[in-house]
Amino acid sequence: MMRQADPIVGTQLVGGNVEYVTTMPLNPKTAVGQGFRYRYEIRLEDTAELVFVDGEVETPHMIGSQVRVERQHHKHGADTYRLPNG
Repeated sequence: MMRQADPIVGTQLVGGNVEYVTTMPLNPKTAVGQGFRYRYEIRLEDTAELVFVDGEVETPHMIGSQVRVERQHHKHGADTYRLPNG
């Protein structure tokens, strides 16, 4: 059994605006068998912080669009972000 070094202790949905979008991975050699994803730069509405969030290629969001992201707060203080499904 693997231990998680920095488990998620809380989540929160926050709004943000997409400021930049690029496809991932930038190196096509690493994409074999994995497909492509989008990497978004999103400006959060509550803190004005710019965060990077990866998303599936099936659900693109345009620059300027408003999105909801899930802020995941970890035990040791770090926050990570993800786009919720749906």
